[in-house]
Amino acid sequence: MRRSWSVPLAGVLLALVAAPALAQPPTTPVPGPRDPNQPPVSAPNGPQSPAHAVGDAGTGLGVIRLGPQGVPTSTILPGLGEQLPKQSVTELGLGLASAQVNTEAFLTTERVVTQASPFGFAVAGRAPQTPGTLVQTAIPDNPQPTAGGLPIPQTPLGSLRVLNGSVQARWDDKLGPCVSPLATARTSLAGLEVLSALPAEVPLPAKTSLVSVPDTFEATSSVRLVDVPGSATKAVESTSTMRAVSVELAGGVKIDVVSPPTLTATSTGDEASSKISYTAPVLKVSQNGEELGTLDAAHPSFDVPLLLDLVVVRLQIAGLTEKKSGFTGSGFSGFQLGATARMLDVQLLPTDKLKLPNLPSALAQVSLGEQIVRAAAPQGGVVCGTAPEPTVPGQPGGQAAPPKKAPPLAYTNAAYQSVPLFWTGTGLLLAGVVIFAALPVRRAKKN
Repeated sequence: MRRSWSVPLAGVLLALVAAPALAQPPTTPVPGPRDPNQPPVSAPNGPQSPAHAVGDAGTGLGVIRLGPQGVPTSTILPGLGEQLPKQSVTELGLGLASAQVNTEAFLTTERVVTQASPFGFAVAGRAPQTPGTLVQTAIPDNPQPTAGGLPIPQTPLGSLRVLNGSVQARWDDKLGPCVSPLATARTSLAGLEVLSALPAEVPLPAKTSLVSVPDTFEATSSVRLVDVPGSATKAVESTSTMRAVSVELAGGVKIDVVSPPTLTATSTGDEASSKISYTAPVLKVSQNGEELGTLDAAHPSFDVPLLLDLVVVRLQIAGLTEKKSGFTGSGFSGFQLGATARMLDVQLLPTDKLKLPNLPSALAQVSLGEQIVRAAAPQGGVVCGTAPEPTVPGQPGGQAAPPKKAPPLAYTNAAYQSVPLFWTGTGLLLAGVVIFAALPVRRAKKN
C-alpha cells in the first residue's frame, strides 16, 4: 500500500513545488511617470530634430555685495582657489531672470528652463535654493507664458514695492528648439531701496538709503535661434537686456539712464563668425540739480564725495569680460563664448587708497543691471528640421526599418539560479522514490 502511493505522491509534490518555477520569470519593469500627461524621462520615440544648441542668459535687477572680494574661493581641487577671484562675504540678488536651453540634457523637462526669482543670496559663494520662483520647463511645449507677482523679500539690506515676473519655455515635438520664441524670462519692479539700514558709523545725509530706484526697472533674459546670413543653418543667440529710467543715491545724487545696456552672445559654431555684442549704457549724473558728468564707454567711472571727502561713492560702468573657446563634447563639437557686464556699480567707501593688504574692495557694493550670457553651437551651425527614420536598404518606398529586438534583461534576482537547482533536486527525488519502491519490504519478526 505504501509503495503503491509513493510514486503518485511524488508527482503531486513535484507539481506543487514546480508551479512557481514553471511560471515566466519576472522582468525589470520600465518606470513610468506618476502623471499620465507628464512627458517621459528620456527622448520621445519617433523622428527627432537634429538641432543641437546650448545657451543661457541671466539678468539681475540688483545685486548687493557686502565685503566684495573679501573671502577666498573654496574648491575641491588643491591650489585652484588661489587662482580664482575672491568671493564676497555676503551677496543678495533682487529680481533675477534666467533662460536656459540645452538640447543635450538627459531629462526632457530640462531641455528648456526659464525662471523668474524674487531674490537669491549667497554666503562666501554658497547659494541655497530660494522659494517663490516662477518656473516653466519644456518639454512639453508652453504656447502661453506664465506671469504673476513674486513674493517680496523682507531684508534689512533692501526692500521692494512691486515685483512681477514672466517666464516661457517652448519646444516643438518634431523641430525641437527650432521654435520662436524659445526661452524668455522677465522680472520688473516699481520701487527699490537698497541698504536702507546702514550702520550708524556711515553718516549719509538727506537720505537713509544708499540706492533707490523710484521708477520701473525691468530685466529680460532670452535664448533663441537666429538665421545666419548666407547659410541654411542657424546660430544660438543669448541676450540680456535692461530697461531703467533713473536711479537716486544718498546725498542728492541722481543718475538718469539715457541708453540702457544690451549684452548678446551669438555662436554659429565657428570662431570667425561668432561674436559678443555689447551696447554700453549712457548715464548722466547730477547732484542737487547740478550736472556732474556722464558715464559711458569713454568715461567708465568717477567718485562722488558725500561728506567732506570722508564718505565716497564710486560710480562705474563695469568692464565687459569675455571668454571664448572651442569644445568637443559627447553630444557635439563646436564653439562656445560668454560674457558678463554690469550697468552700474555703486561702491561705498572704496579701500584702494588705503594701501592695506587683504581688504575687500569696498565696504559695500551695489550692482544694478548685472548681466551674463553664454552660447554654444555645433560646427557649421544649428541644423533645423526632422531627422528621417532609419530605412532598410533595398526596400521599396524607403519603408522604416522594423524595430530591433530588445536585448535580454540582465539577471537581477537569485531566482534565475534556482531553476537548474530545482530540476537537479527533482531528478534526485524521483530516483530516490523509484529505488525506495523497488526495494523489498522487510517484515518485523514476531517474538
